Amino acid sequence: MTLKALLLRRRRWDALLLGFGTACLSLLVSAGKVAFLFFAVCGLYLAVARPRSLRGAPTAFMGALAGWAVWQIGLSLVRGEPVDGNRVLSYAALEFACALLPLGLGLVRHPAQVLAWGARLGLLVLVVATPIEYAMTGARVGLGKNEAIFAFVVGAVAILARLPTGGRVAFLPDGRFWTYLAAVPIALSGTRAAMLLFAITGLLDLRHAVPRLRAHGRRAAIAIVGGLIVAMLAVVPVGGFLSERVESGVAELEAYEATGLAVGSVDTRLAMWSSALRVLAEHPFVGVGGVERMRLVAAEAGPNANEILRYQHLHNIVLDEALSSGLIGVALMGAALAAFLAGVFRRASDPVVRDAGVALVAFTFVFGLFHGVLLNEWMVLVIFSGMGIILVELRRGSPFGVRAGRVS
Repeated sequence: MTLKALLLRRRRWDALLLGFGTACLSLLVSAGKVAFLFFAVCGLYLAVARPRSLRGAPTAFMGALAGWAVWQIGLSLVRGEPVDGNRVLSYAALEFACALLPLGLGLVRHPAQVLAWGARLGLLVLVVATPIEYAMTGARVGLGKNEAIFAFVVGAVAILARLPTGGRVAFLPDGRFWTYLAAVPIALSGTRAAMLLFAITGLLDLRHAVPRLRAHGRRAAIAIVGGLIVAMLAVVPVGGFLSERVESGVAELEAYEATGLAVGSVDTRLAMWSSALRVLAEHPFVGVGGVERMRLVAAEAGPNANEILRYQHLHNIVLDEALSSGLIGVALMGAALAAFLAGVFRRASDPVVRDAGVALVAFTFVFGLFHGVLLNEWMVLVIFSGMGIILVELRRGSPFGVRAGRVS
């Protein structure tokens, strides 16, 4: 087989692999990791063998993400931290791989469209599979994985699912409604922070719903009321489960205020964060490293030290990064997110794409205020791969504003 024939075949294979990988990623199936890392390896090869391929890539985002990853890796090595078990080092390496992934998508004509189709397929499976798991176990749903990780990945995938595709697949039509289908698996996961996704997307979508209501009157009102009814029907069956999760959090806060002792997830976070701020005040610019972070925070926590040492990270995106890599690391992380948003707003003509970009960054940050969103491979992959793929699509003269138009 000639090289030309192989590349022609790969045009089809790569698109199928990306769609399949996205669906697997939404279900936390490891084949999704393999698919995305394949494109990262292809990107590494092109960066070394054909540097000219960088000309059409989102270099600002890639450079910021790679620079942040190199800072984390370099800082860890300078400190002499061990490689084995070093979570910061391994996830920084994964972030560097995500920075190269956009280069590996050269044979996928419209990668963001394929990403959206794969995300929609994954959501359809989740809407069926998660109630079945809940009915069988009666416990928080996570498809065999950590429930918080599961909830975040589902939420991020639900944002990517709303990206416009031109409606070329009849049973996977364009629409913002895809995001709200995630209410079922997220509610069943019992992850309170993930519920904020719907506040974020609801506010963004409301900006467009009001003008449509004025323009189309009765028909738009019926559509909005219908959507609210569907959302309520999806949540009502697990309303008791959700209220228990909220009540338990409130009870933990009240007990912590009264005794100063942390015994649950909410109050332990408060104890960790207050201790972490004291440690950060002593090491603001380069932090203390991911290996020593929890030990030093626990040492500042007094009677809550043992409870804090049960955790592997601080469950806060800013404090985790600040104590691992300093405020310089936080600034580099912010630069990568800012480069993504700048690329979206500079090139996207479709408001749905812009809202998806804002929602992805906002959800990452808001969820990350309560969880270690950048200290898990599933989360890192869905965040930065999704961002890179969106920017690749936009730099190719995006069909987002040409063919796909606006979606309702």
